[in-house]
Amino acid sequence: MVQNRSLHHTYFIPVMLYLLLILDGFLINAFPGQFVSEEYILVPHLALFGFVIFSYYFPKQPMQLYAVLFGLLFDSYYSGILGVYAVAFAVIVYFVKKMQKYLTENVFVLALLFILAIVMVDSFVFGFYSLIDITQLDFSAFASERLGPTIVLNIVLFIVIYYPLFKLVGWMYD
Repeated sequence: MVQNRSLHHTYFIPVMLYLLLILDGFLINAFPGQFVSEEYILVPHLALFGFVIFSYYFPKQPMQLYAVLFGLLFDSYYSGILGVYAVAFAVIVYFVKKMQKYLTENVFVLALLFILAIVMVDSFVFGFYSLIDITQLDFSAFASERLGPTIVLNIVLFIVIYYPLFKLVGWMYD
């Protein structure tokens, strides 16, 4: 198991989280017509994937602190309402750390945790935005136009980015 080895290069965790956060925005800006249309809204969640994988493989690192700090950065840059993603990311880190001791270490478990994290974060943000009347979508429209397509996009992104991040995790333990 990876967690039993000595951890090095811990400085790289916040660097990678920052890069994944920037990559989230870059993908939307680089392909603007591909992510938003009349029928769907696709939201890449690479930063969220970073929180899932790093919380899973590095349970003793201060991921809660990173979640709050990068969540506030995410809020200030992408959402405009401070605290929404900070709380959501912190809850996901807590959830992953609690679930990690009950789960086996493999790619399918991480994929399932990532999908669950997307559902939890997007549902929380949708619920909060609905509560303060920022969104006009009802839940069925949210589920079919945003959540479903977002999950499909992020499964594809997971397939593309998992192996390089897994290799990075191995390097950080060497």
